[in-house]
Amino acid sequence: MLGYDKEKCLEIVNEAGIEVPRAYKYGFHNNNCLKTGCVQGGIGYWQKMYREFPDKFNAMAKIEHDLTNLRGYQVTMCKHQSSEAKAKPDRENLLFLKPHPDYPNNLTVLDVKAREPKPLMDCNGIGCAVNDLNKPNPTAQEINYELELF
Repeated sequence: MLGYDKEKCLEIVNEAGIEVPRAYKYGFHNNNCLKTGCVQGGIGYWQKMYREFPDKFNAMAKIEHDLTNLRGYQVTMCKHQSSEAKAKPDRENLLFLKPHPDYPNNLTVLDVKAREPKPLMDCNGIGCAVNDLNKPNPTAQEINYELELF
């Protein structure tokens, strides 16, 4: 990694005559998973997805609910990190994208205040494929490779 900042990366891309990825034009700070939404995105990221791409947001909310129903416990992408939320009973600090009828004590990403999306590392992914040589955990394996679930 060369340690370029975002501006330098965009300058190199522009000088090469390459169009800047659409995600940047929408105001996202990375170009990860724009087709579906990034499962590693935080609360602010998913709030922005809700505003910019409600259909994609709703599709991922349905997947969260389907996986939750399949597993029998909350399966979510986001977690509320406040002290108050951390004091809640096990798994009640997990945030659904949309309310799940079986878990009324869990809030959604739309119920909490969040920071706007920020890049975790400039000119790099937010973690996808960084550890691609490591064996994935069972949930990641199931979500990413067992397509018959959907």
